[in-house]
Amino acid sequence: MKEKHTSIPLTILSLLIGLVILFPIIWLVLSSFKPSGELFAYPLHFLPTQPTIEHYVSVLEGGFMGYVGNSLFLAVVGTLITLLISAMCGYALAIYRFEIRYVNLVFGVFLLGTLIPGETLTVPQFSVISAMGLYNNIWGCILPVVTTTTGIFMYRQHYMSIPLSFAEAARIDGASEWQIFSRVMLPLGSNVTITLTIFSFMWRWNDYILPLLVLSDQKKYTIQIAIKNFIGNTGVDWSSILAASVLSIVPIIILFIILQKYIIGGVTTGGDKG
Repeated sequence: MKEKHTSIPLTILSLLIGLVILFPIIWLVLSSFKPSGELFAYPLHFLPTQPTIEHYVSVLEGGFMGYVGNSLFLAVVGTLITLLISAMCGYALAIYRFEIRYVNLVFGVFLLGTLIPGETLTVPQFSVISAMGLYNNIWGCILPVVTTTTGIFMYRQHYMSIPLSFAEAARIDGASEWQIFSRVMLPLGSNVTITLTIFSFMWRWNDYILPLLVLSDQKKYTIQIAIKNFIGNTGVDWSSILAASVLSIVPIIILFIILQKYIIGGVTTGGDKG
């Protein structure tokens, strides 16, 4: 009975915290349906008095879906490459930790890389991108960030929780290292794969700095740069920014709804030491 009384306040507190977190998103969505003159009216109205979809129509007619396509290509291709590299690195660091010297030292170097602020790498990345001829190319936004220590760490921790006897049994049966990785170990890490898919897709979809530096052709802009373009020299088109922002979060919400049941399992699995 005491536990029941204790859980009620905690539930109410959790609901309040959830409401505080969701309130800006709710306000964003509702404001996107307000006429331009109502956005800064005093007093402010939580609900639009005269709902309209003209801002969405204006944004879509302005070629916004082309920017969405560019962001989708960046996010999907970048995520697939990130998953492959992270899974292979995590597999090697976990399975060969007793067979090859200094494997753990290599992993430690990877972890040290997380201490470097990403902003300090902007100039070197841009220099390498230019030298490779990838300036104003969407691949210049993909290749520099396909490796992530977070993904390598998650896969390594998961593979370390799997008995090495699995790999040894497959070797005895004549399986190659690629077959052991792709047919035995990788399917066992489905929760980690799905979790990293969500994280990586969000990172690529919301990336702003690198596409801003690399892309100069407006037709190749990603969705985040397109939203920035609504800020002009003569003013800020807040109505279009709100509508475009709502459209930009829809794919993330859809992806999260589809894969949400795997997130907790993936994060938990990635934290196992084995």
